[in-house]
Amino acid sequence: RYLQSRGALDLSLCLLKDSDETVLLPILPSCLSQLDLQSLRTMVASDSACEIVWSQSPLQSKKQRGRTSGNKLEKILQELFESHGERWTEELRGDLPCSFQRHGDLVLLGDNCFSLPLWKKMDQQLWSAVAKGLGAKRLAKMSQISRDGFRSPVVTMLLGEHSWVKHVDNRIRYEFDVTKCMFSAGNITEKLRVAGFDCRGETVVDLYAGIGYFTIPYLGHTGASHVHACEWNPDAVEALRKNLVTNGVSDRCTVHQGDNRQV
Repeated sequence: RYLQSRGALDLSLCLLKDSDETVLLPILPSCLSQLDLQSLRTMVASDSACEIVWSQSPLQSKKQRGRTSGNKLEKILQELFESHGERWTEELRGDLPCSFQRHGDLVLLGDNCFSLPLWKKMDQQLWSAVAKGLGAKRLAKMSQISRDGFRSPVVTMLLGEHSWVKHVDNRIRYEFDVTKCMFSAGNITEKLRVAGFDCRGETVVDLYAGIGYFTIPYLGHTGASHVHACEWNPDAVEALRKNLVTNGVSDRCTVHQGDNRQV
């Protein structure tokens, strides 16, 4: 947000997560001389580093990345259809996914793709081909958000034996079941902001804790002495407890499960 507000972030390029889980942010060369590195360092967690580097890793433009994966998927599916004596059409091309969520080796498709009856002729070969085209090992498809009060996703596994996935944000590991919980990738900016707080010796109460989006950054980055995490979704609580253990902070968190209207 700091970089974007100063017009320094190159929004035409994708962020890149390096092999060591370092995140590379594309900066406009014309803005380098205007950046205050000391100010930048005060905005990240105390145990994190912030440096300006020249990267040899190629950064794709956002349009390029979408076009590359889309072209590969289309080519693979076209070959599959032709091998079954079926003709590839514009209607099929228009029913390909325009976007999707990637969770490690699992790709979560939306409900606005692969809706034509013709896809069913390909049987299970279809999903193996889609996974290959998108560089995934597992596939799932979301149809809607349920009205059960928990906002649970209605997700069907298409390929793969299990639905638990892993995410790493700012050196914190999150695990959850995509068929039972949603991951809010859009709140990464707020999680980074929270990670920069100084809460040493403080007790924090996290309402609507979910799978630990903010509970764990408070424990892992801010130095909070204890967090009370409140959550009523049993599936989210299961993931929360697992994530507390995985990140080694379970001894400083009390999980309160249940509906506060019934207390």
